[in-house]
Amino acid sequence: MPLRWKLFLFLLAFSLIPLMVVSAVHRQGTRNLGRNLGEQISADISELVARELTQTAKDSAVVMARSKTAVEFATDVMARETGRVMAAGSAAPAGDALAAASDFDRAGAGPTDLAPRPGYDRETPGGRLPLFVSRTTASWTAPAGTPEVAVREGQAVLGGVAPIFQEVAGEFSDVLSFAGVALEAGPCAVYPGHGGFPEDYDARRMDWYLATRQAFVAGRSRSIWKGPAPDPVTGRMVFTVSRPIAGPDGAFAGAAFIEVLLPLALREGEISTQWSAALRTYLVSMAPHPDTGEKALRIWAGPEDDGPLSRSIAASGDRIAAGPWLLSEDGPRYAAFMDLVAAQPAGATVMTFQGQECFWAYATPMAGMQFALVLPSSVVAPYADEARQEIRDASSMVLATAGAASVAVLLAVALGAFWGSKSVTTPLAKVMQAWKRVAAGDFSTRLDFRTRDERAALARAFNETMPKLADHLRLRESLELAKEVQGNLLPKAPPCLPGLDVAGVNLSCDETGGDYFDYFPVRRAGVTELAVVIGDVTGHGVPSALLMATGRALLLAAGQELGGTDEAPPPWRRLTVANRLLAVDVGDSGRFMTLFWAEIHPETGRLRWVRAGHDPAYLLEPGGRPPVELHGAGLPLGIVSDFVYQEQEAVLAPGQILLMGTDGIWEARDASDGMYGKDRFLEVARRHAAESAAAIRDAVLSDLAAFKGGLPLEDDVTLVVVSRSGPA
Repeated sequence: MPLRWKLFLFLLAFSLIPLMVVSAVHRQGTRNLGRNLGEQISADISELVARELTQTAKDSAVVMARSKTAVEFATDVMARETGRVMAAGSAAPAGDALAAASDFDRAGAGPTDLAPRPGYDRETPGGRLPLFVSRTTASWTAPAGTPEVAVREGQAVLGGVAPIFQEVAGEFSDVLSFAGVALEAGPCAVYPGHGGFPEDYDARRMDWYLATRQAFVAGRSRSIWKGPAPDPVTGRMVFTVSRPIAGPDGAFAGAAFIEVLLPLALREGEISTQWSAALRTYLVSMAPHPDTGEKALRIWAGPEDDGPLSRSIAASGDRIAAGPWLLSEDGPRYAAFMDLVAAQPAGATVMTFQGQECFWAYATPMAGMQFALVLPSSVVAPYADEARQEIRDASSMVLATAGAASVAVLLAVALGAFWGSKSVTTPLAKVMQAWKRVAAGDFSTRLDFRTRDERAALARAFNETMPKLADHLRLRESLELAKEVQGNLLPKAPPCLPGLDVAGVNLSCDETGGDYFDYFPVRRAGVTELAVVIGDVTGHGVPSALLMATGRALLLAAGQELGGTDEAPPPWRRLTVANRLLAVDVGDSGRFMTLFWAEIHPETGRLRWVRAGHDPAYLLEPGGRPPVELHGAGLPLGIVSDFVYQEQEAVLAPGQILLMGTDGIWEARDASDGMYGKDRFLEVARRHAAESAAAIRDAVLSDLAAFKGGLPLEDDVTLVVVSRSGPA
């Protein structure tokens, strides 16, 4: 047998053993790597959820703190108004604004609007029964033995300030239980008016009144918070904020007060729909547990759908030791969590709750009170499972690639045996070392074979696989999460307003996009109007999606900041405030956001709009009449911070259609580089103008798809269609 064949067979047999070892080590290393990466991703997801849950608690605590400040201001207004009435020396007759509390308890003697109201009830031997209250009349009481002169003078003062109670209650209907004024002379007025006061009721003996008087004597005229404590009529747990009233002679003359029902205060800080319905929210304070003496969380308010918990809170009153308590079966981790609550204003941990592993997070909206969130970890488990499955799939792909590479290496060894051992063993050793480094987690490993055979192809495949694998593991989950979050920012269904039909769509050319649209009802002058918004951020992809989400959040926040309880701000003010805030963040980045905001009165068809650098919208109607472009001067958002936007006005007549779109529609190009154009866009909409808004939207998308001929979109596409029904 020729020496070449002997050497070939020898090298072939000699190479099989290390090749099998390398393959086994690589496979085991890849499996270990996939398992370790899956565990690390699960840990990272848990850390992310804990961090975001803590931020949610902080945000909710901030909202509660802001409500606290507003309630303090309202109490100050009531105290000042009472002082002004007392200083005037006389007051107008109370009329129907004030009535004796005893009248509310006698059939037919109370105000005409006396009726049970949601959220007002009282504890009786037979259980909780509705409490009849009046929203037009405040009730007054005076302790037994109060001089008649003091009663008459008190009625005059309380009647003079009774109208302001309704204004305060209207502004704080979402958190207020009762508001009123208690005079040092004895008389006390409460709104909404009601009866049921205890026979020995004297507001001057309440803890909050005593604390207010003491603060005034000490020279402190600020608002005083007391509680939680049970309301003397309803028995519900409330916070009471009070402020001293200075008489004409500068002496203490009484206190103005507002009671905040704990479940209402908790509802103020409810979480956005990004979290699961399994999330539980509590208002708690830390105190020694009566059974163990260890620090624990005493529940003052909890989920409204937890009936047993609500009854337990009501039965316990303000007795801390009576519970109920927010506890965990995990003693050591619960004790560590208590230390964290005592040391830091906000934080999070993972421990059991009612037999389930849960994320716990908290924030401190006011001294001695914590806003706590509990989220079962099973809610986020599917995301970790999905990540681990992707790692396993990637590992399988790597193993398959390694198997193919092993066959190629074996062939290279067989061919190289004809030209010498060195030309075969050197590249093989490099391959072995590279795979070992990859198995150890070094994805920066590269091969550099300067040959023109399978060894170079193997090196290229290896070098191309490593960065793709690393990038895939890092980016895949991030992009999917970003796409899901952006999808949740867009409206799920159009609002239902009589006479208006609305439909919209957003198609992103990447995983995420920079286009934005929304439609929602707004209240103005007692009428619900339709607000329709469309925007376009420069560029597309993740950066544009982030800027779009920021702009949307600022627009909504500006509306909440500027608007009243039942009144939305005008569009120009909302855009002016949002632009100022956005310009602070992106003014130097060169990025901006165009926007077109329109509001439509459903009955009259009045159309008011603000154009912020966006392409004009169109008014279209069936027939041959040319479309009307809705122009308006206005810079894109984020460029000039002090720019003030202007509103334009027109009428959306019955049978007319409002078209709002982004340039991704008319600037789309086909295979021959021809542009779709606005004329074709408007012509398609005109042909289907007699159909529903959704049908017009679908017709434009179908025609655009036919124009593209299967080509991908170059830019994000967004379209909103609004039609008004009625005779033309």
